[in-house]
Amino acid sequence: MTEINSMYDYIVIGAGSAGSIVASKLAASDSNVSILLIEAGGTPPNPIEMFTPSYWFEVLQKYPEIDWGYKSQPQPNLNNRVIKLAQAKVLGGSALHNATVYVRGGQSDFNAWGEVAPGWSWNDVLPYFESVEKTMEVLAGQTDDFINDLFAAAKEYGLPENPNYNTSESQYGYAPFQFNNITLDSLLCRETSYTTFLPERYQNVTLVTRALVTRILFKGTQAVGVEYVQGKNKYSVGVENEIVLSAGAIATPKILMLSGIGDEAELGKFDIDVVVNEKEVGKNLHDDLFVSAGFSIPENKPAPIYPYSLAPAVIFGSTTNSNLAVDIESSVGVGTLKGFLGPRNSFWLWPNVMHLKSKGTVTLCSDSPDDAPLINPAYLSEPGDIESCKIALNLGIEIGNKSSLSPWRKEQIAPKPGTDLESYIRETADTTYHYCGTCRMGSDENSVVDTELRVRGTSGLRVIDASVFPLPITANTAAATMMIAYKGSDIIIQAP
Repeated sequence: MTEINSMYDYIVIGAGSAGSIVASKLAASDSNVSILLIEAGGTPPNPIEMFTPSYWFEVLQKYPEIDWGYKSQPQPNLNNRVIKLAQAKVLGGSALHNATVYVRGGQSDFNAWGEVAPGWSWNDVLPYFESVEKTMEVLAGQTDDFINDLFAAAKEYGLPENPNYNTSESQYGYAPFQFNNITLDSLLCRETSYTTFLPERYQNVTLVTRALVTRILFKGTQAVGVEYVQGKNKYSVGVENEIVLSAGAIATPKILMLSGIGDEAELGKFDIDVVVNEKEVGKNLHDDLFVSAGFSIPENKPAPIYPYSLAPAVIFGSTTNSNLAVDIESSVGVGTLKGFLGPRNSFWLWPNVMHLKSKGTVTLCSDSPDDAPLINPAYLSEPGDIESCKIALNLGIEIGNKSSLSPWRKEQIAPKPGTDLESYIRETADTTYHYCGTCRMGSDENSVVDTELRVRGTSGLRVIDASVFPLPITANTAAATMMIAYKGSDIIIQAP
C-alpha cells in the first residue's frame, strides 16, 4: 500500500489556463476546503520578456526550459517532417508563450457540441465566457494605415466587416484581433489565468512547483491520491473529494494511461495494471494547420511595428464560401515581429485551416513518466484536407494581391508565383498549437468524460482542459479552455 504523505480535499494537476481557474474558484467557494495545486514547471525565468506580448515568438525559441519539448512522429503527408509541438511547462501554462489572441469560437461550433454533449451548447457556455471576461482583460487591437488597407483588401475579396467576432452571430469577415493583454504603465502586458485568478493568494491553496505527476492512485476505481516526483524525492498525497486533471491535451491522456486508464491493449504493452479499459483515451487528437502567404514591402516604406503578439487584424473565411461554415481564421504578421526569421520588410497572411477531418493519437512509448508520449497528429491523412488547405492558402494569396494593399506590396515572396500549391503546403504547413479532443466529452458511453467532466468508469476524478473538447472549434483554444474551467469549477462546487 502506498504511504500517503498528506491529505487534501481537492488536488488540481496543472497550473495552466484551466487549472489556475479551477484551483482559485474552489478555494474561493469554501475557505474550509484544502486544495493542492501541482505544477510541473516553475516561475518564468525572464518575466520582462515573457510578459511582453510582442516577444512571444522569440520566447518560444529562446526559453526551451519552459516547454515540454514535444515533437510529432514523422508526418508522411508533410514530407515526413517532424513537427515541434510547443506546450508550456511553467506557471501559467501555454498562456505564457502563446499569441494571447482571444477567440471564443463560433456559435455553431458550440451548438454542435450541445448535440453530442448536452449542456454545452452556445446558450449554455455563453455565461461562462462572459464570466471569464469579467476577470480576464480582453482588448481589441488598434488599427493603423496598414491594417485599414488590409481590411479594404479583404472587402475587395468579398468579405464583410465584422466589428466583434466574439459577439456576432457569425465570425465571418474581417475584424480587429482581440487579445488577453492588460496595460501597465502605458505598456501592454500579457495575461495568464494564473496571474489574474491568482490561486496562490488563497490561504487554503498549497502550490507545489517543479513536480512531475507520475500517476493517479486508485482504490478500485476510486481516485484516492496522486504520486509525484519533486527533485529526487517521490511523494504520495491523498484526496478526500476529487482530483482534477488539467495537464493539457497531450499530458492529460499520458497521465491517465500511466495510471491505468486507457486502451487495455496499449497498457498491456508496458505491463500497466488496468483500472478502466477506456479505449478512446489519447484518441481523437485534433490540431489545426496554418499555411503562409508572404509579400515583400517596398524598401522606402517602413514595416509597421506592433506592441501585440501579432498584427491586430484577423480574417475569418470559409472553404465553402458560407458565413454559416467558417473554417478559416487568418492571422496577420509583419517581418518586424521579434524573432521572425523572414525578411523584416514583409507582411504575411497566415490562414489557420480549421475543422480538418484528420485525427491523430497520443500514446505511451514506455511506462516511464519521464518519457514524452508518442504524438501522431496524422496531418492531412483524410481526403479533402489538402484541398481545404489550398483554398485557405488561396484566400491569403488573393487578399495579399488586392489593389488596396499595393502601397505595401512589392512582390509575392511565398509561395513564389507559379509554385505548385500542394507541394508548397506539404513542405511548409505547420501546427497552430491548437491540440484538443484527446479525452473527449460526450453523452455516449465511448466518450472519455461525461458531460460533467467525470472520467467514465471512475469516481473522484475529472478532466478539465482542452483535451475534453468533443469537437474542434473555429478558434484558438485558450478562450474555450478557460470557459470549460469556469463552468467545470461550478459543476464541482454545485455537486451534491
